Formats: sequence, C-alpha cells, structure tokens
Amino acid sequence: MSLWQVENIGVDIGAHTIALRRGAQRTTLKAAGGDWAALGVELAQLLPARARLSVRVADCWSRTFLLEAPAGIGGLRDCRLLLDARFETLYGQAPADWLLQADWQAGAPMLACAIPRSLRQALAGFSLARLLPALLQDWNRHCAALPLDGVWCAAADGVVNLLVWHEARLQLVRQQPGTDVDGLLALEMARLGVALPAARFWSGPAAPAGWTHLEAAA
Repeated sequence: MSLWQVENIGVDIGAHTIALRRGAQRTTLKAAGGDWAALGVELAQLLPARARLSVRVADCWSRTFLLEAPAGIGGLRDCRLLLDARFETLYGQAPADWLLQADWQAGAPMLACAIPRSLRQALAGFSLARLLPALLQDWNRHCAALPLDGVWCAAADGVVNLLVWHEARLQLVRQQPGTDVDGLLALEMARLGVALPAARFWSGPAAPAGWTHLEAAA
C-alpha cells in the first residue's frame, strides 16, 4: 500500500453484533451492540491509533425525526436550540447525552438524527470518515434518484422508520419500535389526510408486494 493511501475501515453496528470490515475481510467483534466502552477497547486492540473509520449504526441505536423551524427562525444558533428542544420533547431524554445533527435548510423541513454521545466518545481515538445511522446513510444514497412524491419504509432490528415526501419536500418522519409497518403507515396517512403515494420504497428484509426494494448502502 502506498504511504499516501489511507485505509478506510468499516464498522457495522447492529442491534446485537458489531462487525469490522477491512477490504474483503469481515470479522464479528466480541463487543455487543450497545456496549460502547467495550467496542472502543476492542477496536483499540485491533487497529492503529487514528485509523480512519466509516461507521454504520443500526437504527435501533439512533433517533431520527423531522425538524421544522417556525417563521423568523433562521440562524444556526436558534436552530440548534430548536433541535435540542424538539429532541427532548419527542424522546424525553437529555440532548446532552446525544450527538444531534440536522440537514440545515432555510424554509424547509429538516431531517434530523441523534446518536449516543457515549458511542462517539468510545471512538474518540480514531478518525471518523463517517458516523451515520443506517436510515440516514441509505437515504443519502438514494434520495436524489427518488420521484418527487413517495413513501419509504425501513424496517429492521425491531424498529420501523417511515418517511413521506411530496414535491421533493419531506412531510413526515416517524420512528417507532415494533414491526407493525401497516399500522404505522395507515395511522400517519390518515393524520396527514393524504392517499398512499403510488411510489413506495422499502429497505430491510421481506419487502411487501408492490413495494420497490432499496439496497442498503455499503
């Protein structure tokens, strides 16, 4: 390997297991999903300091929601305060315990996500090329090619995620534990007062009939 090349190592954090990817080699770690301190210790034993990591986090460990800034709020500082307040209202947890980020856009709903701060701290000894929930990584991969109107369900690891958009503008982001996709979809479509879009996308196992399967990002 050239001295100018930096190895990009993948870490796939699942609901229960964590896998390390280096090229074609994939190794299941001893650390379990959720035990972030053990993950940091094990990676430090296996990898050089400041190794470059691309980390994919199962949606059961993250929180994803829609943030809409009221009229008159456009500054980054005010949006950050709004983001913290929205998270605390939705989940009843202290924002300080989470790493919160949003796709900052003026005048449009913003896709926001949160990852446990303790996970980020466990990876402090490494260089992070990417640290993303699975849902957000897959959305980033596919969103530019999706039609102007549609619905996307992502179901895995006991968590259901639902995204609905109209004219390329997000209208709804819902995340809940369980596997009742049909119930969640019917409830939210009724609440929005809209019909189910013709373009329906699915990620996760066992895509229902009539839905287009979206491949997970690598």
